[in-house]
Amino acid sequence: MEVTPPDAVVTYHLDPYASGVVRFNELLADHLGVPFLSLFDPQTATLRRPLLSFKLSEVSGPDIARLKDLLERTSWRHQLFLHDWSDLPLERLLAEAADGVWCGSREIYDRVHLLNPRTDVVWTPGLISDRRTYEETEIAVFSFGMAHKIQTDMFGRLRDLLDASGRSYAVYVSSANHETSSMRDAQAVFDEMHAIFPRRLYFLGNLSDVAVYNQLATATFFAAFFAKGVRANNTSVAAAMEQGAVVITNLDEHSPDHLRHMENVIDIARCRGLPTEADALDDLSGAAKAATRGLSWDSLAARMGVVG
Repeated sequence: MEVTPPDAVVTYHLDPYASGVVRFNELLADHLGVPFLSLFDPQTATLRRPLLSFKLSEVSGPDIARLKDLLERTSWRHQLFLHDWSDLPLERLLAEAADGVWCGSREIYDRVHLLNPRTDVVWTPGLISDRRTYEETEIAVFSFGMAHKIQTDMFGRLRDLLDASGRSYAVYVSSANHETSSMRDAQAVFDEMHAIFPRRLYFLGNLSDVAVYNQLATATFFAAFFAKGVRANNTSVAAAMEQGAVVITNLDEHSPDHLRHMENVIDIARCRGLPTEADALDDLSGAAKAATRGLSWDSLAARMGVVG
């Protein structure tokens, strides 16, 4: 099917971390060399040949009304990329009026092609765009926690210490997104982290417990920084120390008394050079395990008077 190239790829929203369809649209726009716009971006109403690519079944009722109003106000000669088919009245209208309909599967094509003779079956390539292999390095730094809580200024200090060590290093970050934070906030943090570590920064997504456990077992350092200082209820540091990870964090007067700089943790503010020799790292690892041995779940239950 020959069609005039679109002047933009239009999607329902712009969050590629929350939707495979959005990520597909982002990559498609990049490969077509056209803008990637949300459905209700003011620029969308000025387009002449948009490629509409979203699941209409996922569009909310109020936004369906907004889309209908947009269609009435524009004179689009649009194309349509169908990721599924729910046979909604507005879907049928969009398909019938399209200059071309691209179907993501044969099943969709079989249900749609009678509505518009300019219909064709295409496919969706894989969405993996970062195809770097992990480089072997002398130091591996691992961090996990909530994305919006990442303290990028202290990671900048950590970069300076890593650079000063004279050793090759890589940083591996696993992060989740809290229900009270937005994906846009997380993306801003990720962009800042890339600016700090432009070469060997690897985002691992939201890892399972077993994946985190194995990362802690192999990392040289575990890094976690907080707005004021680590607290007794910061579970990421507790988990890392239980496994004997060498923790780099930030301490203040309200940090737990058992956390001691260069004895069982490293305080980023007071550190003048990272220990890199095996004996020094082993000493810190053993001390971390010893410091948290009495802070287990059983100990907590006993302290709170729970009888098993």
